[in-house]
Amino acid sequence: MKYKTALLAKILVLAVVFAFSACQKGAAENSAVSFSPVISPPTPQANATPDSALRKIDFKNFTYPWPEGLGSGEKSFALKNGEREFVMGGQMGVSLAKAEYADVTGDGREEAFLDLSIQTGGSAMPSMIYVYSLENEKPRLLWSFVTGDRAAGGFKKIYAENGELIVETFGDNKFENNEWKFDYPKDKFRGDCCPTAYTKIRFKWNGRKFVAGATPEVFDFDRENQGKEN
Repeated sequence: MKYKTALLAKILVLAVVFAFSACQKGAAENSAVSFSPVISPPTPQANATPDSALRKIDFKNFTYPWPEGLGSGEKSFALKNGEREFVMGGQMGVSLAKAEYADVTGDGREEAFLDLSIQTGGSAMPSMIYVYSLENEKPRLLWSFVTGDRAAGGFKKIYAENGELIVETFGDNKFENNEWKFDYPKDKFRGDCCPTAYTKIRFKWNGRKFVAGATPEVFDFDRENQGKEN
């Protein structure tokens, strides 16, 4: 199966009807095989500073702006104890899945990378990623984006490497003209449930935004031997 994932349109539809039809489609496509997000261990950072002021920000009880294209008219949403309740027919649920810290702007201070999972009510499992710095003792949003869904752009990992911000997503993906393009691998497809490849993209901070650097690197992914992938 070869097609581009029109993710934002898909999520907007799910936000209105919460994907009763998507649940049926996901069950049929995946033949009762469910997608389990891969929880990668934290990447050790040489410049980690556990006592940094940014780490004192309570991102579990925090108000976030919706990334562009999401929110159904809301400008922001609030987490309480790391959660925003899912209400069928009323609102998407959100949960803070993970927080990582490292310096990716070159200023010698840590940034926070936050992975927030979306509960749509259907089979789709996108994530929202936020990158925050600290400015005048207050959190400053540097970047936010929405990932794809499971095998086509689903979130895998975000971390720092050699001063760069690394984003890994499942599938054969690109970041061009400030937009994500998520797709399945051209030669392998096992359904939305089962990633067979992941893409690693390096980003550099240019003083205003993160810019994609080298050509995306695509690696085979074997869930049973996930600890052996690059």
